[in-house]
Parts: sequence; C-alpha cells; structure tokens
Amino acid sequence: MSAPRDRTAPAATNGSPPNGLQPAPRQRISDYVYEEVLKAILDERFRPGERLSIPDLANEMDVSQMPVRQAMDRLAEEGLVEVRPRSGTFVAEPEERDIADTFDLRRALDGLAAETAVLHVTDKDISYLDATVDRMDEYAAAGNAGMQDHDRLNWEFHLFIVRLAGNEKLYEMYQQLNAHLKIASIHVSNHDWADRVPLAQREHREMVRALARRDAKSLAMVLAEHVERAKNALISDIRAVRSRSVDTAKST
Repeated sequence: MSAPRDRTAPAATNGSPPNGLQPAPRQRISDYVYEEVLKAILDERFRPGERLSIPDLANEMDVSQMPVRQAMDRLAEEGLVEVRPRSGTFVAEPEERDIADTFDLRRALDGLAAETAVLHVTDKDISYLDATVDRMDEYAAAGNAGMQDHDRLNWEFHLFIVRLAGNEKLYEMYQQLNAHLKIASIHVSNHDWADRVPLAQREHREMVRALARRDAKSLAMVLAEHVERAKNALISDIRAVRSRSVDTAKST
C-alpha cells in the first residue's frame, strides 16, 4: 500500500522557468496551479515570507490570472500563504503558537489512525516499514549529506501508517499538516539533527513492533511521545534562530 502517485506533469515548454513550475494542463487548471505552487513551497523554491506575484506566476505557468488567484485563495484558506491588503500575497511565516497547535492536531490524528491501522496492517506492510527504518539508518549514517533523504523517508513512514487507517479524509488532513510543519522547519538549520536521530529511530522501531502486535494502545502512545518531542525540538530551534537574528540586528 502506498500513497497515491502525483498526476503526470505536462511536458515543459522551451526554456527553463525560473522556479521550475510547469505550464498547466487544460483541465482543472486552478487545482494544478495549487499543486505546483504548494510543491514549490515545500521544495523551498519559495521561502517563508517571500512575495508571490500573481501576474508572474500566471505568465510562468501559461495561464490567466484567475486560476492563480483561485489557487492563492485556497492556499490562504489553508494558512499556507498570507494575503496582505495593498501589499500582495506572501508565503506564510508560522508563529510559534500555530506550530504548537499543528503538532497537537497531528498527535490527535496519529492516535485516530492507530486505532484502525492495526486492523488493516499486513505482514508485508510490517516488512516494508522495517525496511524503511533501515534505509533511514543508512541515510543518518551519512550525516548532513543524508538528511534530506532521511527526512523524506521519515515522512513516508508516518504517512504510510496513516494510510493504513483507510480514512481518506484523515489522510488528506495529515498531508495538509505536513505542509505547515515543512514551512516552519525551513527557518531552522537542524545543526543538531544527527544527535536527535537515534531516539527518533528507536521510536520508529517501537511503532513497527506495536503494529506487528496489532497493539493500538502502544502504537498511539509511542506516536504521541514522538510527535510531542518533535514539537518541542522544532519550537526550540525556531526560538534559537530568532534569538540569533535579534542579536545580529543589535550588533549592526
């Protein structure tokens, strides 16, 4: 069982667009614009606080401004961009309270997923998750060079467990939460990332063991501890970054 694959993007036009966005297909244009801009935000092609020009995006993707505005409205409703009157549209810069609330919601969704994931998991799923944790270990051993691939597999691991629950609305909400947390994490350097990996990996293996026992209570418990620790770590990192920014500003 795996997450749905992305729709095939249309062929690129002549020349390379500056942000790697592709011209939209003829159907569901606003949905396609939404997906492309969201990917660009998550891939850090658009940074937190960066202004998004609707005319420039429309020109780059070879569409009218209307579907771009519709996509921006959708992203704004989800809290991923901020529309400022007379200023424009900007990639969101999450506040500490927003980050904490998002993690708390993720913890609740993890607990809900645990209740039914244990009913649907197969031995093949357990083997896949075990292998995924092994691959994360390999990337962690590579240090900073493996951080991006480790983080990608980490997200795939958690998303797979949520997918096992068989609840499409839960799955969609979980993906949206990841977008918020991804934007927040762009602010930090993850200088001590490698120090945190061993504990996170032990928790991942505990999750797999709980699934293998079909033990929903243990799975929910370790997921809750895992998410709470991740919340505290990210908030601590963001505070440190902002403190350094203030110190730098005072010294200039």
